[in-house]
Formats: sequence, C-alpha cells, structure tokens
Amino acid sequence: MLTSEFFNDLKLSPVSSLLAILITAIGLISLFFVLFLYLTDSRIEKHNSNYKDIYRIETSFNLPNGDEVKSAQVPFPLISVLRNDKDIKKIDYIARIFTNLHVNDKTYSNIDIYAISTDFFNTLNPYQQKKLYLAQNEIIITPEFNRQYLHLDNPQGHVITLGDKGQFLIKDVVEFNPSSRFKTTAVIAFAPEILDGYHDKRHDWYDTHAYAFITMKSGISPTSEQLNSHVIQHAPQLPGAPFSPEEFIQLSARNIADIHYDNALPDEISTVVSSSYLNILYASGVFVFFATTMNFFNINNVINTKKRNSFYIKKAIGASRYQLITEAFFIATFQTAFVLLAALFILMSLVQFSDSARELIFTHGNYDFSTALSITTALTYAAILLAHYLFLLTLTLPNNTYSNSIAAQSSQSHYMTRIMFCMQIIIAGIIIYLWAGIMTQIHFMKDYNFGYEKENVITFILSDELKSKTAINNLQDELRNAAGVNSISLSNWRPFDMSRQNTSVFHSNQQEKDKLATVNILKVNEHFINTWGVNILAGDKSPLLPSDNSNIYHAIATKSFMTLMGQQSYDHILNTIFYINENNSQQSVRVLNVIDDFYLADREETAPPLLMLIQNNPQRYGAVKIENIQDIGKIEKILKRYHVNTEHIKSVSNLHQEYFSNNILMYDTINTVTLFTVTLVLISTIIISTSETKRLEKTLAIMESIGGSIYTHIIFFIQQNIIPIVIAVIISLPLGFMLLHNWLAQYSVIKGLSYVYATGSFITFILCVIIVMTTTLIFNSNTLNSQKKK
Repeated sequence: MLTSEFFNDLKLSPVSSLLAILITAIGLISLFFVLFLYLTDSRIEKHNSNYKDIYRIETSFNLPNGDEVKSAQVPFPLISVLRNDKDIKKIDYIARIFTNLHVNDKTYSNIDIYAISTDFFNTLNPYQQKKLYLAQNEIIITPEFNRQYLHLDNPQGHVITLGDKGQFLIKDVVEFNPSSRFKTTAVIAFAPEILDGYHDKRHDWYDTHAYAFITMKSGISPTSEQLNSHVIQHAPQLPGAPFSPEEFIQLSARNIADIHYDNALPDEISTVVSSSYLNILYASGVFVFFATTMNFFNINNVINTKKRNSFYIKKAIGASRYQLITEAFFIATFQTAFVLLAALFILMSLVQFSDSARELIFTHGNYDFSTALSITTALTYAAILLAHYLFLLTLTLPNNTYSNSIAAQSSQSHYMTRIMFCMQIIIAGIIIYLWAGIMTQIHFMKDYNFGYEKENVITFILSDELKSKTAINNLQDELRNAAGVNSISLSNWRPFDMSRQNTSVFHSNQQEKDKLATVNILKVNEHFINTWGVNILAGDKSPLLPSDNSNIYHAIATKSFMTLMGQQSYDHILNTIFYINENNSQQSVRVLNVIDDFYLADREETAPPLLMLIQNNPQRYGAVKIENIQDIGKIEKILKRYHVNTEHIKSVSNLHQEYFSNNILMYDTINTVTLFTVTLVLISTIIISTSETKRLEKTLAIMESIGGSIYTHIIFFIQQNIIPIVIAVIISLPLGFMLLHNWLAQYSVIKGLSYVYATGSFITFILCVIIVMTTTLIFNSNTLNSQKKK
C-alpha cells in the first residue's frame, strides 16, 4: 500500500518525479565532494605528533624601493641563534640543493635534492614509512622521482651520482602520506660539504639558505616581535646601507598545518592551494545543494498539488494525521533511496572518467568517504522529509473537511511554492552576480597585456653544458636549421620568476629626494627585445651590444625607470650617465634603448621600473621565439641533447596557465555551477508557471470572455507572480555586491567593469525568468484552448 503511493506519484507526474530525483542526486554529490574535500583538507600535516606546536619560519626582505621579497627559507645564521631561544624546544631544517643527476649514462641538470637535519623525521615525516633514518651518502626517493629520472624496476640498492656531491645509495623508496603536502621527492642527510659556500652562508644574514621548522614549547606561539628581536640582536649592519637590519629583514611564522594555503612563495616546497579557490568550491557545493533542494521542494509541491483531491478524500473518510505522516515518510524514504542510487551511479561514473575524482576518493581513507556520504545522505533525507511535511501542514493544520478548507489550503500551498521559488532566485541571483564579476576580473588578470609576447615564445633553464658562448652558438645554429629560430635570448628572468636583483641608481642631475631610488636589475643579452616582443620607445637605431669598456654598462630602461629618474624626455635619458654600486665599486651605465613597461610577474597598479644590463654571459634562462608552436617538439629534442631538463622547457603561455591555475580552476568551477543553477531555476520557473496557469485557468477564462487579450493575461499573470521576484532582487543584489566586493579586495588592481557586468548579468537573469514565465503562460494557454476546442 505504502509502496504503491510512491509508484502512483511516478505515474501521475513521471517527468517531474524523475527530474526531482536526478537533480537532488546531483545536489547530494555536490555536497558530498565539498564535505569530503573539507575533511581531507582538515587533516593535512596533522599526522605529525605535536603539529600544533610546529611552525615554519619565513623571511621577507623590505627593499628600499618599496618592493617586498618573500621566501619560505631563512638566513642560515638564524638557525643557530634560534637554538638558544628559551621558548623553542628544537629546530629542524632542510637545505634545498640544485645539482646534476648522473644515472644510466644520462645526465639531468638542476634536479631538486633536499638535505635534512639529523632529527628531522622525528619532528616532521611527510612519508608513510615510519622511523626513517639517513646516514651520509644515503638517499630516499619517491616513486615519482624514479619515474621521472631513474626508470628503474627496483631502485632500492642502486647507486646514483649527484653532481659534485658524490655517490649516494638509494636506501628506500617511500610513499607520501596522503595527509602531507610536501614535495620532497629525493632526500639526503645534511652535511656542511653538501651546501656550496657553507662557511660563508653561516654568517650571511642578507640571503636565505634553508627551510627552518621550530617546535615550540606547549601552549606558546611564536610572534613576529619575538623572531625579529633575534635580527636586532645578531644581524650585522651592512656598510653604507640606508636601512637597519630589522628594517630590511622581517621574520614570521606559520603553523605547519597552514603552509599549504595561499602565499605561494617562489621557493615553496609544499603544494599550495588558494584559500579563495577552496572557499569558492565550498560555497559552490553548498549553493548547488540548496538550489537542488529548493528545486525538489517546488517539484514536490507541484506533484502533491496534483493529488490534493486524494488527500481530501482520505481526510474525509477518517484518515488521521499519523496515517498521512506515515505515508509521507515512506514516500520520502523511497525517494531518498532512489536519489542515493542515482548519486552512486553518478559517483561511479566520475571515478571512471575523472582522474581528479578518482585520486580524491582512493588516495584518502574509507573513514572520510563513509563520513561524508553518511552526512550528505542524512541531510538529503531530512530535506526530502521536510518538503513532504511542510506540504502536509497545509492539509492537516486546518482540521476541516474538503468543503470549507480548500481555499485556505490552496492558498497556503501557493504561498509555500512562492517562498521556495523566491529562495531559489535569491541563490541563483547571488551566484550569477558573483559569476559575472569574478569572470571579468579573472579574464582581466589572466589575459590582459603584460607588455611582452606570450605566444610562440619558449623558455628553458640553461644546463651546465650551455654555460659557455660556444655551446650557445652551436645551439643557436641547430635551432635555426630545425625550426627557423633566429636568436636565443639570455636573461636572469622569465615570467613569474620571483627572484629579484635590486640596486640603487643615481645620476649627476638627480634631485636629493630621489637619490636612494632602487630599481630591479635584469641581465640580458642583445636579443632580449626582439625575442620578447617588447615595444621600443626610443633609441631603436642603436645597436644593442655590450660595452667594450669594463667600467661602463650598456643598458635598456623602461618608461617607469625614466619617470623614476626624473627624466623629462627620451633624449635626456639617452644622454645621461647613470651610476650603480656593484662589487663595492661605482659602475657607470649608459641607456641605449627605452622600452615600454612590462610586468615581471602579476599585474600591479604601476609597472616596476626596470634597468636591463646588456651582457653576453650565460644567464639562468634562455628563450626563443618560433613561428609555429607545433615546432616545440623539435626544440625539446635539441635541448635534451644539451642535457636541458624537459621539466624546465615551457612556453610562456604554459607559464601563465600554471601561474593562474587557481584562477582557471575557479573560472571552470564557477561557470559549471552558474550554468547548473540557472538551468535549475529555469526548470523551476517552467514547472511553477505551468502550475500557476492551471491554478488561474478559470480567472483567465473569465477575463477572456469579457474581452481580455493575451496581453492582459500576461500582465495579470506577471502581477500575480512578481512579488517573490521583487523580494529576491531586493535581497540578492546587495548580498551579491557585498560578496563580490570582498572577493575583489584580494587584488591590487581591480577591473571596474566587474561590477557593471555583474549588475548587467543579474538584470538579464531576472528578465529571463520573467520571459520564461510569460512564454510558459502563452504555451499552456494555447494548449488548454486547443484541448477545449477538441
């Protein structure tokens, strides 16, 4: 009997019933992934005992020009100083080494190797294996390191050579703990001879050399004041520097469980995720769940409205509230069971076809999976029960018979539908407002002109074999023959490289207030401008060649540099001799070209002033411009022969994609959620409009009989249903504006059109809802008229 009621609903409204189950299943899956992701994220690095007391020390250098250079590492002398801090129980550290790897007659350059202090694994262990210990000349690696470089069936026991560091025995192959976000794929024991220039670095406070992790005494948190007091006491003053050590060096600490959030430092050794992206994922999942729940309420209300007469008959022949509630309970239970089955089918499909879903589910334990699924199923079940019982309230609260309560019950059901519809528009309106504003800002940050060529430019890190002019010339000949490359640009920069070299620049006519002006220095060869496609403003007829005079540099300057130096015209800057301090001596600089500004990394409110010294010496990076991006395979093949690591060969477009990966993920996520939410609202609009047309059928017929046209029907219909839309607009528009404003606050440069496009999209959405309602009315009216004529 109770089972038959559920299947009778399916027969009465098959499309609506199946749609309700499928859409609610999608909402369940959305909430499941959000909760599962939250549970997973909440466990990161918490497998380490005393994780609450473990902090990583980070460094910021405040440059005289106002720039701030951040690092996940600290100056090496700080480590010995922190050992004497009474609030610190112990300090562990990692030294990151870039070296060559020789294995199987192959050489890989610039490989990351991590040298750890003796007791490091007793404090932090990123791997699943316990009680790890490393003797000198032993190394542990991960399967990923083996796949990338060694290609050995059984690496354990093999010997590899790490450049000039010596030979190392592979002691073990270790797997990362699922709760760890460290990227230390190859680890050795630290020894002074491992770190180049160790004895000089022991006293160098003005650079960073190691990752320091402190374990505080229980209940004590390190403060910036406490850490910076060590800088004041121990860091030496630089001779002639216009700043004190404490002004230049700033130390801070973050708990080990927080270092994977934001602040993607240039030398980070942990996988970092944007908290903005996480919050958008969480909000998206919750929004989708609420949107699908509201959709179920509306569809369920329409289905129950169709069978209202059967409720009245049951009440009239003596059915008690308990019987009606029990019937609703079993219908809701069957609906939940089918929703869960549909959700599990969707989940299995995602596991089959999505690598991200498969990795998330199988990498982490069954406990989180079962917990997330149980909670989301329970919440879905509760929402479905609530939808049924709210409708029953319209029937059972007025304890009357069919004849004298039909109007009140119909009115209550109508108001409930309008409330749910209003809530759905509020949710959708906020999502659409945020979608349009965020999309505009992301597009602005990602695709705006950065001042240099992004297409068809390939960059790579020079291997040791390319650190000579002869090798560079040979490479250039090969690239010319293979891919038509005319020249190789060499520089100590490529997009989003956060390392900076800064120096004070002055000239004889400089104003007193500008004499401490500091700029970013790049070292480039004569092919830099042509390869990167930077716009030349002045001096383009001058040959870009390094100076033959060892006491003077030839240079390229940007427009911002010209402004900073107080130069009034291009002729002034091209005819002025500038001076920089290098190696404790004053060096002259002559500007040959003035070029347009470009951005070293993210877009900022103003482009940084840059001075590029022209040198023919090999630098860290090479770059080539090719006619056809399809030739990148030829480029990689040639570079591999010069032992350039293929991981270090990247197109500029890929560099931008990697840097803005979180923005791209946000872009895709918000697009999907917005499309799904709008679809749900439009479906609800059609269902509710159809129900309203039937409810107002007699009124519309009377209006038509006294001469009313379709236009009067539309106006009347909109008047009857405009109140929930107006209320939704009043609530969602300011909420959307506030949320978008808070989200945009993280950017230093904000696209003003974000608010304009957001408001325009919101208005368009509201108009679409009204148009869909009107179209549904016209379609249903024509259908009813056709049926009457038959």
